[in-house]
Parts: sequence; structure tokens; C-alpha cells
Amino acid sequence: MKIIYKGYFFSNEKIALEIAKEEYLKHFNISKNFLFFLHSVSKEESEKLNKHYFKKNAPTDVLTIPLYKNIKEIYKLNEENNEVLGDLFINRQLIKNNALKYKKTMSEELQLVLVHGLLHLVGYSHENEDKLKMIENKILNKVWNNGK
Repeated sequence: MKIIYKGYFFSNEKIALEIAKEEYLKHFNISKNFLFFLHSVSKEESEKLNKHYFKKNAPTDVLTIPLYKNIKEIYKLNEENNEVLGDLFINRQLIKNNALKYKKTMSEELQLVLVHGLLHLVGYSHENEDKLKMIENKILNKVWNNGK
């Protein structure tokens, strides 16, 4: 699976995001030909998107717009094709604020929102918060502990 970056990302952030994506892919067998767009957006743009798609009148750190309902639909796709799975929109300002609040680096917080957004991309939702958090924590623990 490929990340197509839209907006600005520093090279160290891209490295951190690629590490998180690779660990995520150990849990989901998604074709290397598939891709998603990772957009860096302003707080205002994040709020507009959240209002439009989810009827929430507030910005958010990550917003996922999947093109498929769940991982089963993704597994039915032809792995040889360059399939777009959806879009993730991240709000750098909220991510930076959360990094300071939770005593994480910017790269760690970016990894967290990427994994969280990717789980939404394959059908996990806040309706089953425990399962979402369990898988998210499992992946991030490996990312932040160098695969251990």
C-alpha cells in the first residue's frame, strides 16, 4: 500500500509515517499496488470536512473518507490494479497540540493518527471503540518499540 502525500510533510515525518504504515500492513494483507491519499489540511478545512461528511461542527486531528465499507471489500479487489482506498485528512495544528498535551513527539502523534485513520479506512469505527483501540495499541506498541 502506498501513501500519496498531499500538502507538506517533512522528510523525518514521512519516514515515521512509512514505519507506521509497514507495521499496520503486518496486520492487514493489503496489496502494495493499492494507495490512499494523505492530505495535510488547516484547522478550518478540517472543520469544513468534518461538518460535511460527519455533521460535526469541530475540527479533528484525522478524518478518514474510505471508498470501501470494510477490509472484506478491499480483499475482493484485484491486487494487480492500482486501487485507491480513500483519503485521510490530517490537521497538523491539532496533532501538534496533542503531541504537546500527551508528551509525544510530532512524529509519534502523526504515527498515531495515521494508524487510527487507516483502521477507519478498513472499516473499524468508534461504534466498537474497544476493538479499534485494541488493534491501534497493538500496532503502535510495535512501532514505538522498534517491532518488539
